[in-house]
Amino acid sequence: MSYTEIDWQPFLDRLQYRNGDRLPVYPGNLKADLLAYSGLTGDAQGEMVYQLAVEISRLTTCCEPEIIYWFSRLIRLTTASSAEVDRQTLMIRNI
Repeated sequence: MSYTEIDWQPFLDRLQYRNGDRLPVYPGNLKADLLAYSGLTGDAQGEMVYQLAVEISRLTTCCEPEIIYWFSRLIRLTTASSAEVDRQTLMIRNI
């Protein structure tokens, strides 16, 4: 499964409002669950993508829904970059 095929809706469906919070929170370990769901547990690149998603979210709301959003977008960029590298490598080998 490529990262662009991952259905992120289950994470959004689990978000909950608690004790009058103005923004919903994820009930669990968001980082561990995102990395496991995307198949990146223990992967340095996955850790980097998650940390970047957190840093970007800190610029605005710094909430878990936004972390999910940015993580899903950054994973797509990571995949596109890998695919581009693979394509260029294949082109070089064919020369």
